[in-house]
Amino acid sequence: MESFNLKLAGVVIGVSCQYNSTKEYCRGYITDAAPCFSVSVSSEDIEAEKDYFSEERSPGYLEKLALYRKICEGLVDYGIFLLHGSAVAVDGEVYIFVAPSGTGKSTHTSLWRKLLVPLGHEVVMVNDDKPLIRVADGSVFACGTPWNGAHHLSENVSLPVKAICVLERGTNNCIAEITSAQAFAALYRFSYRPKDSRSIDLVLGMLEEVIRCVRFYRLKCDISTDAAQKSYNMMKQGD
Repeated sequence: MESFNLKLAGVVIGVSCQYNSTKEYCRGYITDAAPCFSVSVSSEDIEAEKDYFSEERSPGYLEKLALYRKICEGLVDYGIFLLHGSAVAVDGEVYIFVAPSGTGKSTHTSLWRKLLVPLGHEVVMVNDDKPLIRVADGSVFACGTPWNGAHHLSENVSLPVKAICVLERGTNNCIAEITSAQAFAALYRFSYRPKDSRSIDLVLGMLEEVIRCVRFYRLKCDISTDAAQKSYNMMKQGD
């Protein structure tokens, strides 16, 4: 067994797992600090992850997923939940795009980087796939993790969230704010919720707090620099 401590979203988690590749995967987040809670990944946990896939996956790959699942279930007690989205920070403020896999979240945030970096903006990929969202004292933060998508884009940072945008494919590039009900539906769809009722209630409370603190938009767009320009202009002006 491999044992180590991770620090994610400001919380230290003790980890026991079976594969050294999992420890290597998490190396940028390993700490010597004492854990707030601990998780252990068993052979049964790895086997259970197979139910989520139609094709065969390696045990090492499945262990990483099982580990993150257990970590996220423990983090809800600390005001932290997982959101499936691509989170990009511009000049210290985070914009998160949520959508089903294959819609173009990563492509859109890559267009933001190509557009804004030459203009002198500081652009950081917080997490390209599964950022942690920390809700504390009326503020919302997006936090990097090793679980960062196919392109492995993330930074070990925690930065304030300015806006969340539901991304949809379209022929015309247009963006507008959405209602609180629409925002809640999007957050509910793309957040990870543990199965027990107490944890679900905690996550639902965090979703409501995010809606109170953050602006929400819907972007219908093609894959173009024009779409990136319009979305940034609209979301940035919500000061």
